Amino acid sequence: MKKILALAAVAMLALTGCTDDKGDGGNGGSKEDAAALLADAKKTIDDAASVHFVITGRDLPESAQALTKGDGVATHAPAFKGKLTVRTAGSTIDAEVVSVGGKTYVKPSFSPKFLPFTPEQLSGLGAPDPAILLNPEQGLTSALATVKDPVVKGEVRDGSKVLTEVTGSIQGKSLAGIFPGAAEDKDFPSTFTIDKSSKQLVKATITGPFYGEATSAYDVTLDKYGEQVEIVKP
Repeated sequence: MKKILALAAVAMLALTGCTDDKGDGGNGGSKEDAAALLADAKKTIDDAASVHFVITGRDLPESAQALTKGDGVATHAPAFKGKLTVRTAGSTIDAEVVSVGGKTYVKPSFSPKFLPFTPEQLSGLGAPDPAILLNPEQGLTSALATVKDPVVKGEVRDGSKVLTEVTGSIQGKSLAGIFPGAAEDKDFPSTFTIDKSSKQLVKATITGPFYGEATSAYDVTLDKYGEQVEIVKP
């Protein structure tokens, strides 16, 4: 009996030693694994001819001039075409947007034609210059390169696909290009959902003080990588 108990104790110790060796990432892997996933996702976006974005705001303060949603395709030209919705003076305004050749043209729902808008005018409405969404130094991937303490959280399913979630935080100043109202000196907890097989970023959820002190969130989904699109002046 003593021999059996001793063998059982040794087996338990061996099992404990195996299960403890998981790295820093909890369910998923180490910080190095997480950083590599983010770096791969950045490169995939930077190398893509175009990417389709859907941006959705949540818990936005009622009083803020804010971007509430956006849907469009961006290229490295740089160029963008799609729709943006902003809230200003208590009203929601939908607009078609085309950004090409260093200029942005906006057609609000109440206007029969496109109007030229400066980056400053867009920023005043809480919206970015959409042409820089794919800019490696100002767009989304510039923020990916600055994620602090990234950790693999685990895996989630999207239909038949198994995706990997990475969590970390981004300082507000790294978000200025895509979210001009973000508090530059604050950290924004973020979750990135990545398809490891294609090395594509599928979704980013970024939370923090985008407008004043209130905590809001933006979900950014990405798909249709590399499609050929033509964006011309309206």
